[in-house]
Amino acid sequence: MDNNSYINWKSLDPKLFGHSSSLEVAYYKDIIQLLRVQSSSKILEVGFGNGSFLGFLKRENYTFEGVESNKLLVDLALDKNFSAFHSINDIEKNKKYDFIMLFDVIEHIDSEKVEGFLKKLSNHLKDNGKIFMRFPNGASPLGLANQHGDVTHCNIITISKLNYWCYNSNLRVMFSRGDPLPFIFKHNLIKMPSRLFKLLLYSIFERLIRLISNQSKGVLSSNLQVIVTKNNES
Repeated sequence: MDNNSYINWKSLDPKLFGHSSSLEVAYYKDIIQLLRVQSSSKILEVGFGNGSFLGFLKRENYTFEGVESNKLLVDLALDKNFSAFHSINDIEKNKKYDFIMLFDVIEHIDSEKVEGFLKKLSNHLKDNGKIFMRFPNGASPLGLANQHGDVTHCNIITISKLNYWCYNSNLRVMFSRGDPLPFIFKHNLIKMPSRLFKLLLYSIFERLIRLISNQSKGVLSSNLQVIVTKNNES
């Protein structure tokens, strides 16, 4: 799929590049808190798409850069004075980041290329840095819509598969959870009762399923969030 076709299919409005909705802002703040990002942290987003997270980082005064394979989106970012690259290979070889962020990216990479991709990320990660990933939950039936709703998704990701790829890339998965997006309400307190009720039901049913079946956390989540670090023990 060419650059224009993908942008049109995703209904990405160039005028809204870098815009973040109130829900997205609340969601990103939850992730920033989870990662314990500091004001001095250097952040790289790989696959920034419509620039929603980049725009959030800019408004929060973080130091950041972005990588995107779609050249038209890179041009949009540069036009709006974001620091952006077309490829990880374009970044200075010795440049290191505290956090590397990937929202819905790794499922676009062929399975045989994942290890090489992770090694490239590791080369730009500080020794105590963290890689954050969100991707469709390949181990859950509730992840099917996200996984198969995009024709450019070519890889089904599970925690066990990611553990394998990380092991071969001198990385390790240190944390994983179901995506909390359906339960976030800080952007709209009117939704708090219903979303807390959903969270309660989610927690109960997930525990029941994990009690009777060998399933990982987040089995009822359509997306997973993971944190990956360097395997400094090897």
